[in-house]
Amino acid sequence: MMPGNVFRLQMTEAFSGRRRMALRVWVSGLLALPFILVAMPARAQAAGIVMVIVFTAFFGAAVSHARLRADLRLSRLQLLPTSRATLWLDLVLASMLARVVPAVVVLCGFVAVNGRVVTAVSLIRLAGWLCASLLLLTALGSVIARLARNNAEVHLFGALTCAVIAFVSGVTPLPDRLKWLTAAGRGNPIWLLRSSLTGLTTEASHVRREELVFSLLVIALIAGTAVLRWVSGGAARAKQFDAA
Repeated sequence: MMPGNVFRLQMTEAFSGRRRMALRVWVSGLLALPFILVAMPARAQAAGIVMVIVFTAFFGAAVSHARLRADLRLSRLQLLPTSRATLWLDLVLASMLARVVPAVVVLCGFVAVNGRVVTAVSLIRLAGWLCASLLLLTALGSVIARLARNNAEVHLFGALTCAVIAFVSGVTPLPDRLKWLTAAGRGNPIWLLRSSLTGLTTEASHVRREELVFSLLVIALIAGTAVLRWVSGGAARAKQFDAA
């Protein structure tokens, strides 16, 4: 492993433990099971699935980063010959990809049981908004963990942040006087993820060209960045460090 390749280090740690990965999938699946199997309005089902993804991805990233700080591993990683921006990119991207597997399992179960109009285009749109949502949630979770002073504050700030996300993303129904909160957050990836899930279960899954192009760009950008970081890592900075 090349010096400074934090992304490869974090990915290896995240996917090397089968028990940890299995627990992530089982927890996400159990939380989402009622919204997959119990008959309820399509909007409520989609909102429940999205809230499961928000909860597991956000808290997973926040707790993981808090543990990284508590174990002093973050301080040691900052000593590697890599820039601060690259370090944070590696940490957020690796954490985000670790949340993809449980989320994909949940969405596959939901679409298999409740999907009515499932096409390749609608699945690409769903995958794009999922990737964008997970990236946003992971970044927010890492920031909250960075700002919090201890584990208790991580959970407190995390709960408040999840509530705000639910309100502005249209996951939680609001009174008419507070509808402006949803209007203000309309267009964020989590709101669009919920909308995509609702469309798949109500035979109203019309995909606009702009959404398809954006989804393809998001998937390509994340996949390309992950491949580049896995291959290159911190090689350039490491060479400069050795030369100095």
